[in-house]
Amino acid sequence: MSIRRLPFGRKGPRTVFVLGGGGNLGAVQVGMLRAVMDRGYVPDAVVGCSVGALNAAAIAADPTPAGVRRLQDIWLALRTADLFPTSRLSAVRLISQKSRSLAPNLGLTKLIAGALSFERFEESPVRFEVVATSLTSGDERWFSKGPVAPAILASAALPGVYPPVEIDGELFIDGGVVNNVPISRGLALGGERLVVFHVGNFNRPRPMPRRPLDVLLQSFSIARNHRFSLDVEQVPSSVELIVLPAVNPGALRYNDFSRSRHFIEAGHSVVASFLDARAAAAGA
Repeated sequence: MSIRRLPFGRKGPRTVFVLGGGGNLGAVQVGMLRAVMDRGYVPDAVVGCSVGALNAAAIAADPTPAGVRRLQDIWLALRTADLFPTSRLSAVRLISQKSRSLAPNLGLTKLIAGALSFERFEESPVRFEVVATSLTSGDERWFSKGPVAPAILASAALPGVYPPVEIDGELFIDGGVVNNVPISRGLALGGERLVVFHVGNFNRPRPMPRRPLDVLLQSFSIARNHRFSLDVEQVPSSVELIVLPAVNPGALRYNDFSRSRHFIEAGHSVVASFLDARAAAAGA
């Protein structure tokens, strides 16, 4: 697929918001977005992966503080049972379950439908793209045309937890498998300033795994962060790269949405401080 360059619709550098995956830590992105929007950053394009694809759709529809507030309301209303009818991700169930997933994606489908204010990518006020992973070829697939809902559903299809999503006869899973924080796509679109919302951007010693499942999940995390580090190194000096700081969530289960308000406020606080210090240093 050919890459279309971003238009010069505003003064200043062509800006791409890059929203990575992170499950329930997508709440942190909401706080990040609030801090960024309050300080006048406006995207010319938004690219997202997994939960970042859902958040990206909301911001592409309304790239203003009001749009962030609507997204925040969605997050604060979320409950675990809305997305995960099963309460436990266990190694036994992962091995023994005779299906492609532990949970149906009906709740996620409903969430996406309720959050979207446009049906097709072409209707988005701001250029908007999401990434998913082909289960057949292993390639990353970018969606920028056609129906939005199935593309986001595919991008957020956490392997083993949610079922693969069929689009045009091909099965897709979570985009985070191949490109969790799609800096490369922002560059390919011609972005001159990349604002990166990476909810895993914090330092924390990796715990010693105790179960096979722990090793599996930790290996997945290492692979994703390795790709992120490589992509950061590939950003040319002519591009302004702003990787926002995130929040260390501590011990948090993958299906715990009870702390969304805390993570929203924490994400806002750390990014607001970061951007204010950055602006002060630039003006010194």
